[in-house]
Amino acid sequence: KGNFLALDLGGTNFRVLLITLDGMNFDMQSKIYAIPQSLMLGTGTQLFDHIAQCLALFVKELKMENEVLPLGFTFSFPLTQHGLTEGYLVRWTKGFDCSGVVDKDVVALLEQAIARRN
Repeated sequence: KGNFLALDLGGTNFRVLLITLDGMNFDMQSKIYAIPQSLMLGTGTQLFDHIAQCLALFVKELKMENEVLPLGFTFSFPLTQHGLTEGYLVRWTKGFDCSGVVDKDVVALLEQAIARRN
């Protein structure tokens, strides 16, 4: 039971979702954000900062910015996964070519981008 956030990155758009589980029922709210080509070909820092910014806007719109919520992250690119919360990008696909991300832990990059917003 409770509220959960999810990020789904896999192409030129990405989704931020709030999923509420309450026993037998669930509710889902989501918003789609564009990823401009300049970010698809920019730095990894720029891409992950954009994702963190959109996540912050979504949470603020829902008036939940003061809540600590679990976050799931779907990253639809080839990864070498070393655990549930650790995945290293093997290569970019789908038109992405952000510098500084290949062979890096994308979960850590997301966490760092979120931390930079605080």
